[in-house]
Amino acid sequence: MTKIDKEKLTEEMNSKNREWLIESDGVSALFIHNLENFAYRYLETSTDKGIKCVVDGELYQVKSTEPSIIEALKWDNPELKKSLIDLCKKYPGKASKELRVNLSLVTKMLGEHKNECSAHITCLLPNGESLILFEKTTSMSFDDPIELRNKHAALLEEVSVIF
Repeated sequence: MTKIDKEKLTEEMNSKNREWLIESDGVSALFIHNLENFAYRYLETSTDKGIKCVVDGELYQVKSTEPSIIEALKWDNPELKKSLIDLCKKYPGKASKELRVNLSLVTKMLGEHKNECSAHITCLLPNGESLILFEKTTSMSFDDPIELRNKHAALLEEVSVIF
Protein backbone atom coordinates (compact mmCIF):
# COMPACT_ATOMS: atom_id res chain seq x y z
CA MET A 1 0.00 0.00 0.00
CA THR A 2 1.43 3.35 -0.98
CA LYS A 3 1.63 6.27 1.37
CA ILE A 4 -1.08 8.10 -0.60
CA ASP A 5 -3.40 5.07 -0.44
CA LYS A 6 -2.81 4.76 3.29
CA GLU A 7 -3.57 8.45 3.85
CA LYS A 8 -6.73 8.18 1.75
CA LEU A 9 -7.89 5.10 3.67
CA THR A 10 -7.17 6.81 7.00
CA GLU A 11 -9.18 9.87 5.95
CA GLU A 12 -12.09 7.69 4.81
CA MET A 13 -12.12 5.83 8.13
CA ASN A 14 -11.91 9.09 10.08
CA SER A 15 -14.78 10.49 8.03
CA LYS A 16 -16.98 7.46 8.79
CA ASN A 17 -16.04 7.56 12.48
CA ARG A 18 -16.70 11.31 12.65
CA GLU A 19 -20.14 10.77 11.11
CA TRP A 20 -20.88 7.97 13.61
CA LEU A 21 -19.77 10.12 16.57
CA ILE A 22 -21.90 13.07 15.51
CA GLU A 23 -25.05 11.44 14.17
CA SER A 24 -25.72 8.33 16.24
CA ASP A 25 -25.00 9.14 19.88
CA GLY A 26 -21.51 7.86 19.22
CA VAL A 27 -19.96 10.21 21.79
CA SER A 28 -22.34 8.87 24.43
CA ALA A 29 -21.47 5.27 23.50
CA LEU A 30 -17.75 6.15 23.63
CA PHE A 31 -18.07 7.67 27.11
CA ILE A 32 -20.09 4.74 28.45
CA HIS A 33 -17.69 2.16 27.01
CA ASN A 34 -14.58 3.92 28.32
CA LEU A 35 -16.02 4.61 31.77
CA GLU A 36 -17.23 1.03 32.27
CA ASN A 37 -13.83 -0.25 31.12
CA PHE A 38 -12.07 2.03 33.62
CA ALA A 39 -14.54 1.06 36.35
CA TYR A 40 -13.55 -2.57 35.83
CA ARG A 41 -9.86 -1.66 36.07
CA TYR A 42 -9.95 0.86 38.92
CA LEU A 43 -13.25 1.02 40.80
CA GLU A 44 -14.31 -2.55 41.52
CA THR A 45 -14.31 -3.22 45.25
CA SER A 46 -14.98 -6.20 47.49
CA THR A 47 -18.73 -5.66 46.98
CA ASP A 48 -19.12 -3.63 43.76
CA LYS A 49 -18.50 -5.61 40.56
CA GLY A 50 -19.77 -5.11 37.00
CA ILE A 51 -20.21 -1.37 37.53
CA LYS A 52 -22.46 0.33 34.96
CA CYS A 53 -22.31 3.92 33.78
CA VAL A 54 -25.05 6.28 34.96
CA VAL A 55 -25.96 9.05 32.52
CA ASP A 56 -27.60 12.30 33.61
CA GLY A 57 -27.77 14.70 30.67
CA GLU A 58 -24.18 15.58 29.76
CA LEU A 59 -22.79 13.90 32.92
CA TYR A 60 -21.52 10.31 32.69
CA GLN A 61 -20.44 8.61 35.90
CA VAL A 62 -19.27 5.31 37.33
CA LYS A 63 -18.95 4.88 41.06
CA SER A 64 -18.41 2.31 43.76
CA THR A 65 -18.15 1.97 47.52
CA GLU A 66 -15.72 -0.04 49.59
CA PRO A 67 -17.58 -0.83 52.82
CA SER A 68 -14.54 -2.43 54.48
CA ILE A 69 -11.82 -0.09 55.68
CA ILE A 70 -9.58 -3.16 56.03
CA GLU A 71 -9.95 -3.88 52.28
CA ALA A 72 -9.40 -0.20 51.41
CA LEU A 73 -6.15 -0.23 53.38
CA LYS A 74 -4.85 -2.93 51.01
CA TRP A 75 -5.02 -0.63 47.98
CA ASP A 76 -1.76 0.45 46.32
CA ASN A 77 -1.94 4.24 46.72
CA PRO A 78 0.41 5.07 49.65
CA GLU A 79 -1.01 8.58 50.12
CA LEU A 80 -4.54 7.18 50.33
CA LYS A 81 -3.39 4.52 52.78
CA LYS A 82 -1.89 7.23 55.01
CA SER A 83 -5.13 9.26 54.87
CA LEU A 84 -7.18 6.19 55.77
CA ILE A 85 -4.86 5.30 58.66
CA ASP A 86 -5.23 8.87 59.96
CA LEU A 87 -9.02 8.53 59.75
CA CYS A 88 -8.88 5.22 61.62
CA LYS A 89 -6.91 6.95 64.37
CA LYS A 90 -9.47 9.76 64.46
CA TYR A 91 -12.34 7.23 64.57
CA PRO A 92 -10.89 4.31 66.57
CA GLY A 93 -12.42 0.91 67.27
CA LYS A 94 -15.97 0.31 66.15
CA ALA A 95 -16.24 3.79 64.61
CA SER A 96 -13.46 3.01 62.10
CA LYS A 97 -15.49 0.04 60.85
CA GLU A 98 -18.23 2.52 59.85
CA LEU A 99 -15.91 4.36 57.43
CA ARG A 100 -16.93 3.87 53.78
CA VAL A 101 -14.64 4.78 50.89
CA ASN A 102 -16.38 6.01 47.74
CA LEU A 103 -14.71 6.05 44.33
CA SER A 104 -16.04 7.83 41.26
CA LEU A 105 -14.96 8.60 37.74
CA VAL A 106 -16.87 11.27 35.81
CA THR A 107 -16.81 12.69 32.30
CA LYS A 108 -18.94 15.51 31.00
CA MET A 109 -19.22 17.74 28.00
CA LEU A 110 -18.74 21.45 28.63
CA GLY A 111 -20.36 22.82 25.51
CA GLU A 112 -19.89 21.24 22.09
CA HIS A 113 -16.09 21.28 21.95
CA LYS A 114 -14.81 20.68 25.46
CA ASN A 115 -14.71 17.55 27.62
CA GLU A 116 -13.82 17.26 31.30
CA CYS A 117 -12.83 14.11 33.17
CA SER A 118 -12.50 13.83 36.93
CA ALA A 119 -11.79 11.20 39.56
CA HIS A 120 -12.80 11.40 43.21
CA ILE A 121 -12.07 9.44 46.36
CA THR A 122 -14.26 10.40 49.30
CA CYS A 123 -14.89 8.86 52.69
CA LEU A 124 -18.26 8.65 54.38
CA LEU A 125 -17.61 9.30 58.06
CA PRO A 126 -19.53 7.73 60.96
CA ASN A 127 -21.37 11.03 61.54
CA GLY A 128 -22.72 10.94 57.96
CA GLU A 129 -20.45 13.66 56.59
CA SER A 130 -18.47 13.07 53.41
CA LEU A 131 -14.78 13.96 53.33
CA ILE A 132 -12.92 14.46 50.04
CA LEU A 133 -9.65 12.54 50.26
CA PHE A 134 -8.38 12.96 46.69
CA GLU A 135 -9.66 14.38 43.45
CA LYS A 136 -8.14 15.13 40.08
CA THR A 137 -9.64 16.87 37.05
CA THR A 138 -8.44 17.44 33.51
CA SER A 139 -10.09 18.69 30.35
CA MET A 140 -9.51 19.04 26.65
CA SER A 141 -10.87 21.24 23.91
CA PHE A 142 -11.31 19.78 20.45
CA ASP A 143 -12.45 20.87 17.02
CA ASP A 144 -12.99 17.40 15.60
CA PRO A 145 -14.83 14.58 17.44
CA ILE A 146 -12.09 12.22 16.23
CA GLU A 147 -9.70 14.06 18.58
CA LEU A 148 -12.08 13.33 21.46
CA ARG A 149 -12.37 9.67 20.44
CA ASN A 150 -8.59 9.35 20.25
CA LYS A 151 -7.81 11.13 23.55
CA HIS A 152 -10.74 10.41 25.90
CA ALA A 153 -9.24 7.22 27.36
CA ALA A 154 -5.93 9.05 27.92
CA LEU A 155 -7.78 11.74 29.90
CA LEU A 156 -9.42 9.07 32.06
CA GLU A 157 -6.04 7.42 32.58
CA GLU A 158 -4.57 10.76 33.66
CA VAL A 159 -7.15 11.29 36.41
CA SER A 160 -7.24 7.62 37.45
CA VAL A 161 -3.74 7.85 38.91
CA ILE A 162 -5.39 8.70 42.25
CA PHE A 163 -6.79 5.18 42.48
